[in-house]
Amino acid sequence: MGYRILSKYRTELMGVAILWVMLFHSFDLDMGHPLLEWFRAAGFGGVDIFILLSSMGLVMSLSRREQSYSQFMARRAARILPAYYLVMIPYTLFVLLTRGGHWSALIWNAALLYYWVRPLGAFNWYVAGSMTFYAVTPACFRRLRCSKHRELLTGLGTLLGLLAGRVLMIDGFWYSMDVFFRIPIFFLGLLLGFYVLEDRRLGARDLLFWCFWLGLGVAYLMYMGKGPYADYHPLCYLFLFTTVPMCFVICWCFERLPLGWLQAFFRLLGGHSLEIYLLNVSLFSEVELLRRLVRFGPSNRLYFLLSYAANIFLALLLRRAVEWLRKAWLNVRKQRAA
Repeated sequence: MGYRILSKYRTELMGVAILWVMLFHSFDLDMGHPLLEWFRAAGFGGVDIFILLSSMGLVMSLSRREQSYSQFMARRAARILPAYYLVMIPYTLFVLLTRGGHWSALIWNAALLYYWVRPLGAFNWYVAGSMTFYAVTPACFRRLRCSKHRELLTGLGTLLGLLAGRVLMIDGFWYSMDVFFRIPIFFLGLLLGFYVLEDRRLGARDLLFWCFWLGLGVAYLMYMGKGPYADYHPLCYLFLFTTVPMCFVICWCFERLPLGWLQAFFRLLGGHSLEIYLLNVSLFSEVELLRRLVRFGPSNRLYFLLSYAANIFLALLLRRAVEWLRKAWLNVRKQRAA
């Protein structure tokens, strides 16, 4: 098995990640067992999988074709922003009309600056955070591509990310940590992208390293929450050590086990993960409102099961709407050119 398996099952991994994130956002879902409750509460680790696979994919994209910085960012914007605006605009209007706030929030959200200025009515952080990572990717890619010491540079980037996060936590800038917690995993993803391009095998040294890396994660899990600075050892840093080994294990399962329909389901989720996420953190985050409209008795499991199904179905429709609008725009441009 080689690193290329991460690219082979990239869509399925994203499907696993988005389902895990959906579980995390189901804050009062009764999982029925303490271990399952912990697994649900750790679901923000799905975002680390997204960041890892995204930066890995960006390396492969930049390697396949020469493109200017503006072309690179335009491609990323064309993939993300149409769906984002179709969800963000009506949801922001809903929040402003029902909860108050200044109309400038709509401008901040549209400009993707809401994460940094934090207006009342700000949208979920992920799109702004992703575009921030995209903005620095070409420079990081060029530096790593021409270096003979990629692992050393990756380690340096990881340490700088940990240091920046530590400083921001101590100074109380917790709102910025959604992005800064993911800087180390972003650099790991860039390195893995080069490993995939080189078709590097998972040799004995690689396996030994990732087992050691996972062991550091276990040690961190046992250590966090202890000592006088327990607040500065959050669960988020655990996924620096566990995300890559976890992805390898999941890929091994897809490769070796007869998971037919389950793998197809995760492929469907992964192919629509952006749309699912956008709807999950907007429309389907309004749990209190939705439960007033549809009552299922005391079982919140039934509510979430049906809301997941509705979330996925609407995401499929959202993707079709975006594709229809894109085709319509292209047709208009062709007619103007003619």
